[in-house]
Amino acid sequence: MDIKLKDFEGPLDLLLHLVSKYQMDIYDVPIVDVIEQYLAYISTLQAMKLEIAGEYMVMASQLMLIKSRKLLPKIVEAEPEEDDPETLLLDQIEEYRRFKAISEELAAQHEERAKFYSKPKQELIFEDAVLSHDKSVMDLFLAFSKIMSDKQEAFRKSHTVIERDDYRIEDMMTVLEERLTKSPVLTLTSVFKECQSLQEMLTLFLATLELIKVHTVSVQQSENFGEIVLSKISS
Repeated sequence: MDIKLKDFEGPLDLLLHLVSKYQMDIYDVPIVDVIEQYLAYISTLQAMKLEIAGEYMVMASQLMLIKSRKLLPKIVEAEPEEDDPETLLLDQIEEYRRFKAISEELAAQHEERAKFYSKPKQELIFEDAVLSHDKSVMDLFLAFSKIMSDKQEAFRKSHTVIERDDYRIEDMMTVLEERLTKSPVLTLTSVFKECQSLQEMLTLFLATLELIKVHTVSVQQSENFGEIVLSKISS
């Protein structure tokens, strides 16, 4: 089974998405938290063997430098650097936000004019799943990235070595459906709690997406950074 996720338009688009979830001024967001979410996203793409554009990896290295500087103790209060990488990054995100807002406004005007002057569109692009409160399948993927990152750390600390590569999406769909039959509502965190390997987690996640796609399972997230909840759709 192939999986295709909605692509961000570039690393700044991904960072803007992460920053916007905090619903505060860009310069006030906890930048280390944003960096960790970005790196978890990239790590998950790598684990799923999905192609990653080089620009995302370049940004990842820049973010790791910013994170390391933020975590180092400040022994002496020095004058702020003129080329502080954190400030430059936030300036880039803010500039990208402004240009994107202008682009969306122009696109909306074009759509309005197209009702009167242009031919009908030949193609519709949509995502397979939409969460409540204007959440998208990408929010689900980002939440999974955080869970998998935490699980990787737990595996490293426990030195757990239990690997199989014969997990099947169809089998995991059955497992998840059976769990939802016993408990009609499950948190995304609890779904992966008993997984013993990253391969098992990835297969179970793909099974979750497939059940959402065929409208067997619904997904909800009541607030930004809140727990994602899966529930069985009554037939």
